[in-house]
Amino acid sequence: MGARVLVTGGTGFVGRRLCAALRAQGFEVWAPGHAELDRGWKAAPRVDKVFHLAARTFVPDSWNEPAEFYRANVQGTVDLLEYCRTEAIPLVYVSGYCYGVADRLPIPETAPLRPNNPYAFSKAAAEAACRFFSERFRVPVTILRPFNVYGPGQRQQFLIPQLIAQALDPAVPELIVHDPRPRRDFVHVDDLVSALCTVPVGDEARVYNVGSGRSHAVGEIAQMVERAAGTTKPIVARGSSRAEEIADAVADISALRALGWRPRIELAEGLRQLVAAAREASNTVV
Repeated sequence: MGARVLVTGGTGFVGRRLCAALRAQGFEVWAPGHAELDRGWKAAPRVDKVFHLAARTFVPDSWNEPAEFYRANVQGTVDLLEYCRTEAIPLVYVSGYCYGVADRLPIPETAPLRPNNPYAFSKAAAEAACRFFSERFRVPVTILRPFNVYGPGQRQQFLIPQLIAQALDPAVPELIVHDPRPRRDFVHVDDLVSALCTVPVGDEARVYNVGSGRSHAVGEIAQMVERAAGTTKPIVARGSSRAEEIADAVADISALRALGWRPRIELAEGLRQLVAAAREASNTVV
């Protein structure tokens, strides 16, 4: 058996795919559940590397529970950093989109962080903790900032699973979106997993964007889902522009590309795969 790694959030959307990829590479993977995490790290087994994915992630929920998002995403990260400090273990931290409205596109890792929702605020604060532990306690840390991740196993309240469910449901006459205009950089979960398995962890905290390097509007995503599903339902906007809305976000992924990584799953192909899987699943339901 190879080295032992700890994956927090190993039962989540990204974590399940990461655990499978690590096991396929010969690693022994420890993915504790919430109950084990709540007991703390004093009795944790020795590991050689930590991937920290556990977090509260759904932005609309963060507006209703900002303190809980801070406790889960910041205090949870600090507790894990302390474990890494005492045991001398390197950490890969999965952050999120913290740039807010960027000054230019594509957005490099050196762009200022302007979190514009409680979720992003908690992620930026957790990043600050990672940098502090790296600088002051010499904990080896690498930070990844995924843009909009999609793929198999994503919860229904996110945009792409919602659109696919509407497109495939014969009882739903239209595809409803809140606002078709905002543009986002979508990256497939398996490309994020590949990035997690690629990045090095050194003495100096490094940050890497993870995205596709291009953006698509919400309305365009709906049209792509329609093409993948073979449907022609009208796309209807039922909302207005959100406060603090980000018009466009595109990741500068040149730092990751320099490591030999690149996104391999084009958005159109990823959507085709998801639609096919959803259609097959619906056909097998008794």
